Amino acid sequence: MSSLRIIRTRGSYGHTHIEFPRDELEALKRDVLSFAGMLKKMAANYFPVAGEDDDAIAAVTSSIDEPKMVGLSDQYEQLKDRVNHSTAQIDPYVVVLVGMPGIGKTTLATKVFQDPHTVARYSCRVWVTVGRKCQIKKIPRCILAAVNPDAGSDQNLDDEGIARCLRKCLSGKRYLIVLDDVWNQYMVCHFRLVSEWNSFEPRDTFHGNGVVMITTRIHQVQMFFPDYVLKMRLLDNEESWDLLREKVFGEEQTCPPQLEEDGKKIAENCEGLPLTIITVADLLSREEKTLKYWRDVAAKKNHKVFMDAYEKISKVLYSSYQELTHVLKLCFLYMGVFPQNFEIPRSKLINMWSVDGFIETGECKFQCPSAIECLDELVSNSVVMIYQSTIGDDWDVGRYQIKTCGLHSSLWYLSRREATEAKFCHVLNVLNDCSDNYLEGQSRLSFHNNILFGIKDVCQSVEDKCTSTAHSLLCYGLYQPYQVPVCFGLNKLQELDALTIRFYEFPMEVLQLVELKYLALTLNGKLPSSVSQLSKLQFLIVDRHMSIKFYRELSTYLPMEIWDMKELKHLQVIGSDLLPNPRGSLESLSTLSNVSVQSCTEGVLKAIPNLTKLGIRIESVPNDVGESLVCFDHIYHLKKLASLTCVIVNPESVPQSTLSPYFPRYLRKLTLSGLGCSWGEISKIASLQILEVLKLRNYACRGPKWEVTKERFTFLKSLVIEDTDLEEWIIGIYSLRRLESLRVKHCYKLQRIRWESHRPGVRCDSECPDSLEKIEVVDCNPSGIEQMKKALPSWRQDALAVYSSWKDEKLKR
Repeated sequence: MSSLRIIRTRGSYGHTHIEFPRDELEALKRDVLSFAGMLKKMAANYFPVAGEDDDAIAAVTSSIDEPKMVGLSDQYEQLKDRVNHSTAQIDPYVVVLVGMPGIGKTTLATKVFQDPHTVARYSCRVWVTVGRKCQIKKIPRCILAAVNPDAGSDQNLDDEGIARCLRKCLSGKRYLIVLDDVWNQYMVCHFRLVSEWNSFEPRDTFHGNGVVMITTRIHQVQMFFPDYVLKMRLLDNEESWDLLREKVFGEEQTCPPQLEEDGKKIAENCEGLPLTIITVADLLSREEKTLKYWRDVAAKKNHKVFMDAYEKISKVLYSSYQELTHVLKLCFLYMGVFPQNFEIPRSKLINMWSVDGFIETGECKFQCPSAIECLDELVSNSVVMIYQSTIGDDWDVGRYQIKTCGLHSSLWYLSRREATEAKFCHVLNVLNDCSDNYLEGQSRLSFHNNILFGIKDVCQSVEDKCTSTAHSLLCYGLYQPYQVPVCFGLNKLQELDALTIRFYEFPMEVLQLVELKYLALTLNGKLPSSVSQLSKLQFLIVDRHMSIKFYRELSTYLPMEIWDMKELKHLQVIGSDLLPNPRGSLESLSTLSNVSVQSCTEGVLKAIPNLTKLGIRIESVPNDVGESLVCFDHIYHLKKLASLTCVIVNPESVPQSTLSPYFPRYLRKLTLSGLGCSWGEISKIASLQILEVLKLRNYACRGPKWEVTKERFTFLKSLVIEDTDLEEWIIGIYSLRRLESLRVKHCYKLQRIRWESHRPGVRCDSECPDSLEKIEVVDCNPSGIEQMKKALPSWRQDALAVYSSWKDEKLKR
């Protein structure tokens, strides 16, 4: 996050006298102090520091040693092609390599820099190692010194003079300048302004002679329009093993066959990060290469070898953590409460951040904007990884939205270490973690081993040492199908996440936790009416233990007292519905999930007017689904509803239905599953003017042909079609013209797809819109796949990804 963006303006500072309440003045004071601290940080990072001025630029050279690179051959070819075959009429042509620390950005850039084709093409090559504390204005002088030492050493030259000399020195030359390890997100913009070598010449004299290549951890450089961005990927398992084997045994030795299987597992456990692989290989090479030792290392992701490796590389990773703002540091540390390699749903994470109190939630729309922004910034700073993403889930931030995320194990270790040192959070995994000196004064407790709750002394110690300090109790161990005692004596708790522990009945001890804001449980019993005593509760999530019963048999009503819980924002109680005749209203409720049509009566929906996200399930019986769909007439009146999911639980018993013509006009995301309506019925939602995401799953529509007529779904960005009997799909002219992502899965009969051209005067049987960036095809008819390929021009074939369950070990979900 740009540090300037965390400043919150709390009033208009003009000549008019303004009266601030005391709490507002205190908040303003905090902001002023925060701003002062930010200025000190900026001064430390971007202005001369005594004793560090000479290190602002670590190195400027035109010749560096070419490193040995293993893997990433595809990205090497892409980058080399961009650098050596650029025909863009831009000077300089800016190429950015972005990725997490230790992923190999410098190695890849060096290999391209030293490639014979690059050396032959560019008469002038300069490599600048930048670093965290560099002064941006100093870089042009350093480049000038490398190109023309006499001019570069002239201290009388000002910034304009330096730029003028650079233009003169590089005029008519082919040049390649590498800025390695850039930390300032504004570098692209600034450097392009400074280095407009031909800025005084007419546009038609640009010849694209220069390339500037930047390596950085900061994804936000894309905001300043570089000409090409290469997002570096992690190594795959085969590349990881090749690198590990070479670093352990060298190029001349071979790996003993008996070690190969475990060696591949060790390499896989490094999770594709070259820095981790090299460090682990170094540690392995110092030990005896026995089958027993390697098998022991391969079997445990928390083996001492990995922990020692993470500690070593944390020195490299720490600088990324150090550069985060205070709020982002807290968010990053919080992610360490989850187990290693835990795939965290975005909605869960931002809800818990908000409840914890270190993020100002402000006015919520669909999700907390400030929390989403923080997560986006952590991804931008390459400290959080995206596991699953989609288009359009949230429209306030970015194009591709995060669905699930997590930490690479190397960063997870750093988060855990820093959180432990700061007493931010304590993780309990083994009995030794439960000693009094570890527990004393902890505010957040995360159990990664739920069996520890069954040890009486553990619960006693936790309650004795943390009663007055602990406000978060998080249970992330393996799911326990049998009830174990939980530390309900922590009466200051605000967060209790115990979804991985089964309760046979609602634990009445919870009612003593009157400070609770977040409660997540797994139980089979009903919620008691006394749950309303938790008057501060904002998030109530109740899951059910596995059951083969139908929802209809499980369905119950929530107690009437639920309407007294005015702070509720998120309500998700599987198998339970809101009573049809509410008393009062829930003005704060924005999310209601996993309810039946019984919760969608006119009276209920009028009492929750600010709902933005609704998920309903319909367990139909033959000839009944039509009556169930009457609920859409009431849903239509939810003026703020942005996301709607409707699932028929047993679609095989549903006759072909008629889709309601009534949908909330401001709907942005719609998911339908099992409705069984005809494809023609979908035209009723085609006119929704701001619908961006449409997911049709599990025979949501039936029939052999879907013809999307002219100019339909004009704002749709993401379309998913899964499990259908569709055979022919025709997209009319100007329809789906803003589509960016298409996913087609389990459409075994789909043989023909035709996009009617929207280009004037062009006759083409199949031409997809230019906006389409990604097509995923999973387990579909080969004829349909060929049609997809034909719809893409040759230069866009990489947008198509085809997956087959009988060929691929792991499919994207």
